[in-house]
Parts: sequence; C-alpha cells; structure tokens
Amino acid sequence: MKIYLASPFFDAEQVERVKRVEAALEKNPTVDEVFSPRLQQDDHLEHGSDEWRETIYNNDIKHVEWCDAVVAVHDYVGEHVDPGTAFEIGYGKALNKFIVLYQEKDPIEEAPVNLMLTDSLNAYLQSIDDLATYDFNKKTPIRYENYTHAPVAKED
Repeated sequence: MKIYLASPFFDAEQVERVKRVEAALEKNPTVDEVFSPRLQQDDHLEHGSDEWRETIYNNDIKHVEWCDAVVAVHDYVGEHVDPGTAFEIGYGKALNKFIVLYQEKDPIEEAPVNLMLTDSLNAYLQSIDDLATYDFNKKTPIRYENYTHAPVAKED
C-alpha cells in the first residue's frame, strides 16, 4: 500500500503531529511506502518562487495520483481547515483513492470536521496506535459519527 500523507506543517505543533503520523505509518505492516510532502520541499529552490511553486504543486499532484490511499491529518490553519489538505482529500476522492482522516484534536470542542470531509472519507481514526495498526489491505470502513453541526440561520 502506497500512502500520500496530507497534512499541514506550518507550526511546531503541526510538525510534531505529522512526524508522529509518519512514524506510525512507518510501523504499519500494511504500508509499503509513504510520500510526505513535508519531506519533499526542494530546499534548493527559493521558497515561494515560481519554480518552487510549480515543482511542489506538480510533485504533490503526481503523488496523489501515484498512491493507493490518502491519509489526511485534520487540523486548522487559523480559523479554517488547512486548504491544502482539503484539496488533497478532494483530489484523492475524485481519483477514487481510499481516504483516511486522522484527527487528534477533539472534533466537537477543538476542531469540528466539515460535512464535505466527513462524508468523503472511508475511515476516521483518532488514535496514533490505531493508525499504526490499521489494515490498509482490508480497508475496513470506519464512519465519522460525531457530526453535530447544524447550519446557522442568518438573520436579515
């Protein structure tokens, strides 16, 4: 099983989390290979330059196409779900990839999960140990069950 690891890594907390996920996937006996964009930043290119942008984007797209499953770490950047991770989930779903959403933070109190993510995933995990032992060959579905967010009515 080839895994594309979608995750924000913009601050120290997110970097530590994605490192734990990388280690868990490395331990998982049903995972053959992991592509983690965090480790593929082409440091020889100027960050933000046109060449860097094109290289990073094309490499990430190529690896979403290459993988068998997308493992996405759910987290916020500011007040919004990381848009890069959400894009990678959506692109993987469009390609019929198996989608696993991993979330450490409390989904109700700290980090509610949007319906478009909860209902696009195939398996929802909250334990790093579960991620290290999840059988990617069996692909057992695990539904997200905590969806409690009703739309807020706007007043005129």
